[in-house]
Amino acid sequence: MSLLKKILLSTAPVWGIAQPVLAAEQAPEIVVTATRTEIAASQVGSSISVLTAEEIEERQYSFTVDAIRSLPGVIINQNGPFGGSASVRIRGASSDQTLVLVDGVIVNDPASPGAGFNFANLDPNDIERIELLRGPQSTLYGSQAIGGVVNIITKRAEEPFAYSAFAEAGSFDTLRSGGSVSGKLNDTDYRFSLSGIRTNGISKADENDGNTEEDGYKNYTFSGNVGSNLTEILRAEGGIRYSDSRNEFDARGGVGGDGDRVGYTREFQANASLHLSTFSGQLENSVTGSYSLTDRDNESDGARSFSATGERTSLEYLGTITTSDIWNAIVGLKTEDTEIRGTSSIRMDSVFGQVQLLPLEGLSLIGGVRYDDHESAGGVTTFRFTSAYELVETGTVFRGSWGEGFKSPTPFQLTFFCCGATGPNTNLKPEESRGWDLGVEQDFLNGKADVQVNYFQQDIENQINFSFPVGRYLNIDQVETEGWEFIASARPADWIDLSANFTHQSAIDVSTGSQLVRTPANIATLNVTTHPTEALAVGGSVTWNDDETDSAGLVQDWFRVDLRSSYQLNDQVELFGRVENLLDEQYQDILGFGTPGVSGFFGIRVKG
Repeated sequence: MSLLKKILLSTAPVWGIAQPVLAAEQAPEIVVTATRTEIAASQVGSSISVLTAEEIEERQYSFTVDAIRSLPGVIINQNGPFGGSASVRIRGASSDQTLVLVDGVIVNDPASPGAGFNFANLDPNDIERIELLRGPQSTLYGSQAIGGVVNIITKRAEEPFAYSAFAEAGSFDTLRSGGSVSGKLNDTDYRFSLSGIRTNGISKADENDGNTEEDGYKNYTFSGNVGSNLTEILRAEGGIRYSDSRNEFDARGGVGGDGDRVGYTREFQANASLHLSTFSGQLENSVTGSYSLTDRDNESDGARSFSATGERTSLEYLGTITTSDIWNAIVGLKTEDTEIRGTSSIRMDSVFGQVQLLPLEGLSLIGGVRYDDHESAGGVTTFRFTSAYELVETGTVFRGSWGEGFKSPTPFQLTFFCCGATGPNTNLKPEESRGWDLGVEQDFLNGKADVQVNYFQQDIENQINFSFPVGRYLNIDQVETEGWEFIASARPADWIDLSANFTHQSAIDVSTGSQLVRTPANIATLNVTTHPTEALAVGGSVTWNDDETDSAGLVQDWFRVDLRSSYQLNDQVELFGRVENLLDEQYQDILGFGTPGVSGFFGIRVKG
């Protein structure tokens, strides 16, 4: 392997970028999120799922949150469509315990109470792949990775010059469009994209409760990246992403929820890195600096009612050591500052390491340790161990993992108090978790079908929650989760693709013995794509969400069907269209907040 190719591959651990693999190497699926190094999926002991750009485009997702909903173990809570605040929960953990990265930059908002991430404004246009890593992952990713990690990896230039553009229109006076340009010039590659959406929307508070006011939404997103091979062993990269949105929302869900309220959100992320290959590729070095900002303003009846700006700045070194075919290791150092602008800031310093052993053919053993020093909460040490064994003769892979997670108190939790309290709780301890899972994956029909079964269990201690009687945040909650994931895919013939997953989970609040609110016991999705002719694709999806409790009542189970089709006019032009919620199901993600009925969209896509 050339030094230049090693440089390109070595960018993957820091950026989360799975670089294109040569045709002869494409047989094993490669993932990067599980170990922060490129690794064959069959060697991964953790439970991980991947959604590719081709699948996102084929299924015609307009919002990234809808794409993520199709993955196993994921619960989506959104208070109304088209810009309503959207959170992702993994295996029953809270949404604030999901770590989210875009090209290696942590985008969780430090100014939100639990430092969660709002997926509502994340456009899927420029996404190359989504890797969803389930279970506690703090050994490699630090704070917040209790439920798991969502790693968003954007597209990179693959040809000397390429362009693409699309436009679609449909129900609720919705118009969405975008385009991109990319290329390679000598030792430099680049890609830039711009996309946007505007819609009149529907009432965020369910119209079936008498709410008639339309709540519109506007968003545009710009992203770009540039990389250059400065020498045979040194590469520099940089990227930015900016999103600006305007979201009309209601005062509350349910009867009388309409209200003249508008939220403005600006998100900005930037990163820059240097990658140096030394000792003939045996030590790959990466230094990455990153910055993210989330700026939010709300208005009520034309007057500002809320404003907050969260910032996160980090500097990280990652070294990948490969001196033998039977082992490799990574070592890392990181310093990070999270800040609520004008209020408070917190620093955390980290050191971590991981070793992978391949002692026998088909056997992969991975162990890691991390130490994080939080400026306020003190030090936390976490461990993680995984194993995977592949029986090539039978197409069987056995997996197992055990790991720890933690979530440090956020700046908001450490500074907020009310309701008669004399001050905030500055002695909050980090939330901590321990979890394990076991899984088996089996190929059938000479690789044309694949079935996975996973069992998982996790205990979360010292969960931080606000206590109204005390007037500040306390470590008062304990949560126990367990469940099963069933994942299947099949391509019985060249003209049909099938994928499905079903998750059964129990997420119990130990203090009450009850299932957590907004956590259904069962969720399932099914996706089908057929190709009746070479140019025509016809497909659909089914989503089922079981009953779930909310703080004020029961959210009924729901069953949604979507249909889609596309037609390739020629090598450059494609027409596409879809019908969403074909059966006009009346359902809710969050009690009192509505969702669209049957609706249709039509578009055109051009590539060259």
